[in-house]
Amino acid sequence: MGQVMGIIIGAFSQAQHDPLENLRLAVERAEAAGVEQDTLDDVRTKLAELENEVGKELSISVRHAVSGETLTVVRARPSDTPAYLREHVLRATGDGGVALHFLFQSQVLDEKVSLRDSGLVDGDTVFLVQTPLLCLTASFDGTARIWYLQSGDCRKMLVARRGGQVQSATFSHDGLILLTVSLDGEGKLWCPESGRLLCELSGQAGGVLSGEFSADSKWITGASDDCTAIVWSAETGKCSQVLSGHDDDVKSAAFSPDASLVVTASCDGTAGLWMAADGSRLRSFVGHDDVVKSAMFSFDGLRIITASMDGTARVWNVGTGECLQVLQGHAKAVNSAAFSPDDTLYLTTSFDGTVRVWEADEGDCNLVIHADNKVVNTAQFSPDGAMILVASGTECVRLLSATTGECIMTLDGHEDWVRTANFSPDGMLIASASYDGTARVWSSRTGECLQTLAGHSETVISAEIIAA
Repeated sequence: MGQVMGIIIGAFSQAQHDPLENLRLAVERAEAAGVEQDTLDDVRTKLAELENEVGKELSISVRHAVSGETLTVVRARPSDTPAYLREHVLRATGDGGVALHFLFQSQVLDEKVSLRDSGLVDGDTVFLVQTPLLCLTASFDGTARIWYLQSGDCRKMLVARRGGQVQSATFSHDGLILLTVSLDGEGKLWCPESGRLLCELSGQAGGVLSGEFSADSKWITGASDDCTAIVWSAETGKCSQVLSGHDDDVKSAAFSPDASLVVTASCDGTAGLWMAADGSRLRSFVGHDDVVKSAMFSFDGLRIITASMDGTARVWNVGTGECLQVLQGHAKAVNSAAFSPDDTLYLTTSFDGTVRVWEADEGDCNLVIHADNKVVNTAQFSPDGAMILVASGTECVRLLSATTGECIMTLDGHEDWVRTANFSPDGMLIASASYDGTARVWSSRTGECLQTLAGHSETVISAEIIAA
């Protein structure tokens, strides 16, 4: 018995694997080692009891946090996450225009933590908090619009540039500020609640080409048309730092997860790493043979991935500047490159009309997805990393398995090509923007079109879902 217990204890000490699976493997190893049969029978009995206990379904009551009404009772596995509860609540209520959060013992359930690890047991009750969802759209008609998803009504219309074109619009992460960038190089900050113009981005020598908020919503970084990138204060719009040192136009600028660093991509064939606080350049990432189209950090902030017109993507070590991997396989320029939410996969899009999925450990290409009409407009991972959304040269959006590439769902309804599409933060909804002048909101569970947002007079170039 001591021998098999030693093997079993060793199995449970392997924290990176499922303990039950480790125990099953330990019993198999004990069998191979010739452990006495009676002893093994006792352990198998205990294993069966443990499997039965752990695998037992939980009955979870979901009650409305305000009214106290019981909305539904969900049968769930202990290993399920809040996403499973959300799916069942949406089936029961049919309300796709709100964000759903679950409270247990006065704490919001973590999306990435299982019900078991959150402390739920059979018979427990969670309380549902509903937050209205908004959709932000930007159009070549010179406006950005904020829409209520429950009704599809336009809440605010922001005239970012009369007679001009808006090329991007984005909310700060706390939802309190909205940034628009127009094609003539103007960046403007707005109050989403009132629609009032707060200020313009200022202090840069050139025009504003792009902008994104830091995770704490205090700062904005973006590319300028004078071969620099800028860091602005999100409160005042004033230039805080000029990131100067590239020899050609800057194509993109992005914050690290903690907002301490900025990575830039440039037409000079390099990417740059900068201190956001003082604008000093820490290092250059040199190796591409052509324009670097984009550069972004991994979610853990330890790596950077770059996409280049030379037909490759490269992965770099943030701390040392070393090139860790060269992702080769596309036949034409690589337009974008991104990490999966758990940083275990890469996703690249190319002018060769394909989307590729790469395994991060070795840099091997696991999957090649051929876009409709050989055009990839956008591609991204779902928040859980299980699916890939692809908008290509057609009127529809496709959802594919990130593992097999199999088409799970086709979102069909636009009357012209879809320019871009995005998941909601919880992955339950998808917003698509089209050349037909509309945006649409879809259920990622059923593929149903929940809202058609009509009102723009020209192409809708972006659509983003956030909680109000």
